[in-house]
Amino acid sequence: MIETVVVGHGLAGRAFHCPLIRRQPELHLHGVVARDPAVRAEAESLWGVRGFASLDEALRDPHVQLVVIATPHDSHAELAVRALEAGRDCVVDKVMALSSAEADRMIAARDSSGRMLSVFHNRRWDWDFLTLQRLLTEGRLGRPVLFESAVCRYAPPRSWRGQTSAAGTILHDWGAHLVDQALQLGLGPCRRLSAWILPAPWPGVDSGGHGRIVLEFDGVLFQVENSRICRLERPRWWVVGSDGGFVKYGVDPQEDALRAGDIDRAAEPPEHRGRLVSGEGTGLRSDEVETVRGHWDAYYANVAAHLLGRAPLAVTAEQGREVVRVLDAAIRAADTCASVEGPWGD
Repeated sequence: MIETVVVGHGLAGRAFHCPLIRRQPELHLHGVVARDPAVRAEAESLWGVRGFASLDEALRDPHVQLVVIATPHDSHAELAVRALEAGRDCVVDKVMALSSAEADRMIAARDSSGRMLSVFHNRRWDWDFLTLQRLLTEGRLGRPVLFESAVCRYAPPRSWRGQTSAAGTILHDWGAHLVDQALQLGLGPCRRLSAWILPAPWPGVDSGGHGRIVLEFDGVLFQVENSRICRLERPRWWVVGSDGGFVKYGVDPQEDALRAGDIDRAAEPPEHRGRLVSGEGTGLRSDEVETVRGHWDAYYANVAAHLLGRAPLAVTAEQGREVVRVLDAAIRAADTCASVEGPWGD
């Protein structure tokens, strides 16, 4: 089994990484790193693992092979480089880093160490995204023209997530997942983008309240939208193609199920099932689309298979860096009120 340590026991470490790692028969949750003694004791009790006060202490343990970085975004690069230079494989939570330069440094450390580096873009296995991928593969939308991908809520950010210095902008949270999904749809390279980051209404929150990026592919527009200040329901997907349109509400149910203790109990409300609208004139028809049920287990199952020599890595560091490059450009576009030229993606 691959002995694994999770660095950080906040939301990401406690609710996502630790339980998902525990589900994998070829990974063993060996320990948790937490500076706060109370948090460390909580992790030890909850998971029955060894607690470490620092990454350095964990790296002195010869049993540790895989290090998972689940800390604030501004610490990802430093911690990942230290883990890689110590000869450990590494998974880093999204967003990979807060700048392309940091991402480059992480990849250089991977290359010099010969170890693995992956980014936790688990939402490639979201039900809504997989459903859209299938529609595109089957050609049921015809030639895609416009995508709107949105996660809009009303919720003040928790702790460090509202601080640009620690979290980046609002687009570095959910926006990182949405950009990654856009780059995985096979639309070709993104040629240009525009972006807007609007302020949040809460004192002390400087990372933004509403963010939007418009990515321009060849003949296709892809809009990414993320909001903390939206009280109105927005479709998760709104897609226009030459032969039809697709609309789907609701965020993937796996997170809520995982946080409730059993991801296998994830269930989609009937009103969140997607609909495909096709036809012409008075012959328009609206058909319910069967949801493709992915599973977040696929991420760590792939990591384990890759480390054991059985599979190529599904989420590479280069793909994580490309998301960071898009976000770097989005910040420039928002700051200058001008489009930024690419390309990004394949």
